[in-house]
Amino acid sequence: MTKDLARYRQLESRLWMTRWRHEGQESAEEDAILDEMEDAWMDLIEEDRALLRLEGPRCWPMDPSSLPPGLAGTLYSSAPTAWAYEGFHSPAEAILSADAA
Repeated sequence: MTKDLARYRQLESRLWMTRWRHEGQESAEEDAILDEMEDAWMDLIEEDRALLRLEGPRCWPMDPSSLPPGLAGTLYSSAPTAWAYEGFHSPAEAILSADAA
């Protein structure tokens, strides 16, 4: 990832958080970030611009539980491993056994 693309990604995250904080209402903070993004766009190489065009917009929290750009693909990058409950068939069985003790 180029330095300029990394900068653009940071601005995407800031814009996402700003829009989320203001619940979709326009704000001066959002306008300032959009101005920075426009400048950052001009610094991008064509390959980075093409990549961003393919992705489409990522800066709008459409779902309140959605994650901002940059975090969406990193939190669960590997499948969670099941906790082994030695001697028990399920977590519930282990809890019930502890309660009975």
